[in-house]
Amino acid sequence: MLRLASLPLAALALLLASCSPRDRTRTEDGRTIVTLWTSWAGTERAGIDAVVEDFNGSQSEIFVRTLNITDPQTKIMLATAGGNPPDIAIMNNQFIAPYAENNALTPLDGLCSTADITPERFVETFWETATYRGRTWAIPLTCSVTTLHYNKKIFREVGYDRPPETLEELERINDLITQKRDDGSISRIGHFPLEPGWWRPEWSNWLGLGSYDGQDRMLFLDSGWQKAAAWLASYHQRFGKDELIKLRSGFGRFSSPQNPFFDGKVAMVLQGIWMNRFIETFAPDDFEYGCAPFPASQDAGIPYYAIADVDQAVIPKGADHVPEAFAFMRYLIEQGGLEKLALAHGKLTSLKAVSPDFYDKHDHPYLQVHLDIANSGYAKARPQLAQYQNYFTDVNEAANSLLYGLVTPAEGLAQLQERQQKALDKKQLRWSRVEESYQALWQKQIDETIE
Repeated sequence: MLRLASLPLAALALLLASCSPRDRTRTEDGRTIVTLWTSWAGTERAGIDAVVEDFNGSQSEIFVRTLNITDPQTKIMLATAGGNPPDIAIMNNQFIAPYAENNALTPLDGLCSTADITPERFVETFWETATYRGRTWAIPLTCSVTTLHYNKKIFREVGYDRPPETLEELERINDLITQKRDDGSISRIGHFPLEPGWWRPEWSNWLGLGSYDGQDRMLFLDSGWQKAAAWLASYHQRFGKDELIKLRSGFGRFSSPQNPFFDGKVAMVLQGIWMNRFIETFAPDDFEYGCAPFPASQDAGIPYYAIADVDQAVIPKGADHVPEAFAFMRYLIEQGGLEKLALAHGKLTSLKAVSPDFYDKHDHPYLQVHLDIANSGYAKARPQLAQYQNYFTDVNEAANSLLYGLVTPAEGLAQLQERQQKALDKKQLRWSRVEESYQALWQKQIDETIE
């Protein structure tokens, strides 16, 4: 096991300055200190603090100490490379693949097997986000699926008392809702794919295939993305590039009353379950919204699609206290503790079983809609790509260019396919060179945890 060492970066040294090597090992009463890094803040930090306090009070062998960090994906990698990682870290599911391929995580298969933690306990789509290259790397905690959030008052104004059932119907409602001023500028739009725009790389899933076949091919020249590119391009064709740019420039901050969904500039958005907390905090008192599955195209072969996002607990490679860290992770996924965390976050749990108490205490008015979608088979995580950050940035920019008409669909997709296939090929070539040694190393680590 790697020994603690000073980190090479001053920022990380400052983060750990308050904990001497001795303090990080034992408490005064002899408990093993387990360090937990998370970027959760506000009610989310309060939630994990409450569960940590419960755990620390439930036994006398382990003491979990939580540290808040910004940009956890970068700092956890740097700390691991420097030989001084936390014992547990919380990260988003899209970073499991890059971390695993950089050999920066501890495989959990043996620990899960010994603790009888099996996939059957979890919602399938949430569990899948914790696995990669045939190994288990994380324990899924609090979760979300995306849904269509729509302004009920504006819908009634144009004669609708229900959400759209297909993407084509959504666009017909979009046209009914959109209003222009005398000078041609847009004062209100029904739907705008760049608002909030957090899932731009995944729009093709609503029109057919996604971006990656899960093996060795990117899919930007396939039918799903061809239809998605044409759909994105229809916005500048219908509304005008300059008018859309001007409209977007007038949007307020997300976490404010000037959020364009709250102040009526946009009537429909793709959002996660957490949106209800922001609505309660920032939207007008008389704001009425509905939640429904975001409908797929009538030709997609599915009724709707949703993106699953998961907060994952991982043990970085080289962590000092693996058994103790996993003991706390086991506690985290007990129904009572995980539901307490999810209620504080306003999210779902990763577990299939949900207690009546969870229904009673959850503050989301459309909780059942999200639970149904999570268990439907139509909710999927973003692609597991070792070059995920490159993919995300590149496809984001391409979606912008397609929507504003800066490139034609044929040009944009051809360029995107070339860049992303090249990036995938590079990662796959590297993996082919290290796969045998990595798999052997991971299996050795797994076997050691079973013995």
